[in-house]
Amino acid sequence: MTTLTVPLPSHADRRAPQIRSSGRGARRIAVRMALPRVTGWLIALASGGRLLSAMSALRPQRVAAFAVASLVSLPALAALPSPPQDATLKAVVLLSRHGMRGPTVATRCSGPDDTRCLDAVAHDPWPDLDVSAGHLTASGYDRVVTMGRFYRAHYAEAGLLPAQGCPAPGTTAFRSDAVERTTMTAGAISDGMFPGCNPSRLEITPRLYEGPACGFEEARAAKAAQALAGGSWVDLAQGPLKEPLAELDSVLGRFKPAACKAAGAPAECSLATIPISAANRGPIGIASQPAEQFLMQYGGGLAAGEVAWGRLPDVTGKPLAEAIGYVNAVHATSDRMSYMPEYTARKKGSPVLYPVLRALQAAVEGRGAPFTFFASHDDLILNVAGMLDLSWQLESYAPFQVPPGGAVAFEVWQHGRTPLIRLVYYAQTIQQLHDDTPLTAAQPPAAAVLAPPGCKPDATGACTWTAFRQLATQKIEMACVDPKRAE
Repeated sequence: MTTLTVPLPSHADRRAPQIRSSGRGARRIAVRMALPRVTGWLIALASGGRLLSAMSALRPQRVAAFAVASLVSLPALAALPSPPQDATLKAVVLLSRHGMRGPTVATRCSGPDDTRCLDAVAHDPWPDLDVSAGHLTASGYDRVVTMGRFYRAHYAEAGLLPAQGCPAPGTTAFRSDAVERTTMTAGAISDGMFPGCNPSRLEITPRLYEGPACGFEEARAAKAAQALAGGSWVDLAQGPLKEPLAELDSVLGRFKPAACKAAGAPAECSLATIPISAANRGPIGIASQPAEQFLMQYGGGLAAGEVAWGRLPDVTGKPLAEAIGYVNAVHATSDRMSYMPEYTARKKGSPVLYPVLRALQAAVEGRGAPFTFFASHDDLILNVAGMLDLSWQLESYAPFQVPPGGAVAFEVWQHGRTPLIRLVYYAQTIQQLHDDTPLTAAQPPAAAVLAPPGCKPDATGACTWTAFRQLATQKIEMACVDPKRAE
């Protein structure tokens, strides 16, 4: 493992990471990207807090019909979760989604036959977010900085981090794959937590969260998704997602002819006329990214008239932030069905949970950093959640939604001689994203305790380390893990 210091340009001079291979099979990365207010990184290159505890008691299979109705009447809200009784916080490992990004496909179509573009699935042109496809937006970076400030204050209050000044060497660790939006997110967290300090050490490992093929079959994964959807995508589209899909149809309008043809629809089509069957999710899959892009638009601070072309409040009859959460039931449900079935979760999530478990093991044994941050992706967080049978709903979001910039905190607590593991999901609400609300103990982000049923959690949601390690080890398929990559 080689360590070097890389100077980084300002946010205005954003450039994507450039990756090249050189010499004797060694994987080297030349990183040139914008991490504002950071002068350099030590990069190790490897080849109210709203606790919706009612959701923690629900198994994922029981929440499909709840996906939309719950957005109308949310459970009572509570403060940040209380710590386990008579326990001391010893370490935390954060598995975070990257911050707000541009759409993962091009906004503009390259020609009339191009269907991999947002403009193909709407009547009007989509607004640009001033970044390349999939890159972190400037506002996305700023909101993640806000989360970093919260983590610093929150974990300093718990005695894990110093309240002021810079962390001691070796007490923090940041890891990411080599995707621009995740490395940028790691930088933003560091900026928010430790402004004015020497840059923290960031380990960038290409394909960090990928492993061997291990027999993964797309056809079997599709059947598992269909089964979790209740056996038929039609039932889902005509049941709990009927109204959000109809409202998205009204907002998006007519598609471009090429998009209609690709979906097997007539030349003049809209979301409402896209074919769907028991095995084909049709409009649910197509509407997923547009729905989340409305969240990215509003969360990024766009004016109300620019978000979803100003149509969502009139179409839904709800205030804009609430309307965005409502139609995102389509996105959250589609992603849950794709990534949380046990078959897919274990095949794709094992390379993610494995390094998290290694970091927890080191922390429990007193060898690891008290604070470790993994910059990751929404599908991978859902994979891990599927492995551990987790359920949640964060304020303003649909059940099982993975908000941009939010993270699952794997907290290591010491109760006498017994180490405990507790999982807490933290994320800014939709309105907090839009306003870039400063986060404090009195004005916290949304938060939910995730209690894995397989390790017999106590009343606070904590499991013994022994029980959690046993559960995670049983769920991880080592044939799907590259241990060297995870080191």
